[in-house]
Amino acid sequence: MRKRADKDHEIIVKRRSKKGHGDEHGGAWKVAFADFTLAMMALFMVLWIVHPQTLEQPKAMGDQQTNPLVDGGVGVFDGASRTPLELDGLPAPLHREAPASPQPPEPVAEADPASANEALARRIQSSEELQQLARLIRDVSGTVDALTNIEVDVVPQGLRILIKDDQQRFMFQRGNASLDPHFRGLLAALAGVLGKVENKLIISGHTDATPYRRQSGYDNWNLSGDRALRARNVLVDNGLPPKNVLQVAAQADVMPIKPDQPEDGANRRIEILLLTERAESLYRELFGEGYAQAQVSASGARYQAPAKP
Repeated sequence: MRKRADKDHEIIVKRRSKKGHGDEHGGAWKVAFADFTLAMMALFMVLWIVHPQTLEQPKAMGDQQTNPLVDGGVGVFDGASRTPLELDGLPAPLHREAPASPQPPEPVAEADPASANEALARRIQSSEELQQLARLIRDVSGTVDALTNIEVDVVPQGLRILIKDDQQRFMFQRGNASLDPHFRGLLAALAGVLGKVENKLIISGHTDATPYRRQSGYDNWNLSGDRALRARNVLVDNGLPPKNVLQVAAQADVMPIKPDQPEDGANRRIEILLLTERAESLYRELFGEGYAQAQVSASGARYQAPAKP
């Protein structure tokens, strides 16, 4: 409402509505907000309690919770038991197909030298068979207390068996072919093994380089040949078929084990070479009828072609 006091001045009057002093500055809204906050907190707590746990549990605990009929819930040793218990009045759990337990292996009897000897093939060829024969020979040598007197190695031609002296015993008396009883027993044991196979043998005698000569001209060549022949006879006398021996050779001192020490006693030995079929065939081609030969006589030389198989 405007009033004019005079011509030049205009008076403006403002009218305001009257409000209560308590309505503007009261605390009723705070109480309502506190109630709302408390209700929300209670809601969150309830949701957190009823929410399912997603943490990873041990396998045994999970089995116990999901299958309460498992014996004890946890296995005795590893917590992996799956055997259900027969409980009267309770429903049986779902049947689980148990994995088939592996059958225990058949007990393997320890092979003694006699049974292994019988199991050998009549003619051995492969490296595995040669290794088996080498182990058998070592076992048999151990039964006669001769492990220090024998060496067995698989070689390209077959099996190499080396019989040698030791620090206490000599195989032969010095200067002759008289065989020591200990080595006679070793050769007899070897005859029982080598007689079970058809592979051919080459037996060779070796001496050291010590000069040896009798008045009659008997030297290391004669001595090594006599010793090899004596070893052959002992083998045959103890069961080795005579046809299994393909050659008896005298080597004297031309094949020493210790070339830098030719007079060392380690060079005195008997060697038995068990031939594979291929090595035997090569030997027969070289010395037998399967090889071309030239025969020389007083009437002249004659060529002989190899025999046809």
